[in-house]
Amino acid sequence: MQRQADANDGRMSGGGSVVIERDASEHGEEACNNLKSEAEHAPHEARRLLFDRASWTLVDQCVVSLGNFVLNVQLARGLAVADYGKFALFLGTIFALRCFDYSLVSYPLSVRLHSAPCEDHPGLMANSALLAGVLGLVLVLLFALGIEFLGGGDILLPASACYLAWQAQETMRRCLLANFRYRAAVPGDAVSFIGQAMAIAVLAWIGSLTLASVLFAMSATFVAGALVHASKLHFGRPNIAQAMTLARDYFALGKWSLVYYEILILRLQLFPWALAATAGTAATAAFQAAANIANVMNPISLGIGNAIPQAAAQAHITGGTHGAWRAARGYLLFGLPPILAICAAGFLAPQLLLRLMYGASSPYLDGVLTVQLLVFAVAAEYVGEMIGKTLLGIGAGRLASLVIALGLAAAVLALPLIWMFGVVGAALALAITNLIRLVVAWMALRWLIAKDTTSAELPQTAGAA
Repeated sequence: MQRQADANDGRMSGGGSVVIERDASEHGEEACNNLKSEAEHAPHEARRLLFDRASWTLVDQCVVSLGNFVLNVQLARGLAVADYGKFALFLGTIFALRCFDYSLVSYPLSVRLHSAPCEDHPGLMANSALLAGVLGLVLVLLFALGIEFLGGGDILLPASACYLAWQAQETMRRCLLANFRYRAAVPGDAVSFIGQAMAIAVLAWIGSLTLASVLFAMSATFVAGALVHASKLHFGRPNIAQAMTLARDYFALGKWSLVYYEILILRLQLFPWALAATAGTAATAAFQAAANIANVMNPISLGIGNAIPQAAAQAHITGGTHGAWRAARGYLLFGLPPILAICAAGFLAPQLLLRLMYGASSPYLDGVLTVQLLVFAVAAEYVGEMIGKTLLGIGAGRLASLVIALGLAAAVLALPLIWMFGVVGAALALAITNLIRLVVAWMALRWLIAKDTTSAELPQTAGAA
């Protein structure tokens, strides 16, 4: 959402904090009213809100994913196969570590903002940013130790810098997204992700494309993006005592989200790491090259997923589990047509897509079957993940974690497919486990809705008696 020029934009609240800015589509008290349940709006207003939010979250995520997509294609073309495999493993590790920040800071922040008065938002965001910074320093030490242990001392400095810069950018970005300010996040994300793709193109043009130079270039664009995001936010003054209290609250709220996302990342990264262990990083590179095509669906999946927890949490207040799923389903269906279109393209013309992306002489052209399996896997993951996001949004984190744990168990049982069929086996295993996860997630959601409905009917039955 676009920022509104407000003469009072920089005024101080009674508590000494700067009042949060408002978007162009929000006038006066509507900035806070948007944090209430969409069920409180008239049907046409609820549809307008859904369309506006879903549209801009997709635009923002398209910017992020376009940058990532172009970056991966450039690196697949320009880096040695082994180095590109290392980069894929590096990204997997980054995502695993960022689950801590998202679950223990960003996700609780998005929930707490909806129940806090507007004048408390700047202080809440400042203390949340402080917690994210402390957590980032702890995690980067673990990250550096892991790199050193695995013999990657040559990229220790650039990899650590990239992690910290990315963490800063993501923290500022999540402060915007927590208030449904997807439009305001677009410029900073463009600087970060489109900027890094442009920087890599320059490195390739001057003949300086190495894994270390790539990580340093990404660090620079992430810092620039973080500054752009921060310029659109107003923070209060952090308070250490309040931050410590907030940390305990955030941990209580986000612990099951952390379990959920760590299991999710472990399940998704299990196959690339298993390939690296059994067939080397070249096999991981081949898997990632095919996955890049399937990951064209990421803007939709991640963009819609960014909106569902908040939307489900809002609708759950007045509509229960059924109301939360009705709200989440609207977002899911909004993104489903492009998901199916991309899936069909990957299934029907994988060879053409591989040639267009990597060139006629690429070593990745024999990944036709892998692409077909992965587009199906990612489409199934889209629906299953949106159901999982709904469960997290309504506070059913324990159940969501159980569902994703069953998916991990299925992934472990599918590992022999990698030893039998290599890269194709990894794609087949992922497709099977994603389908199992989707079915189990749907069963869990239907069970919650039935339980909710039964609980609501009991008082009515007792009253009639």
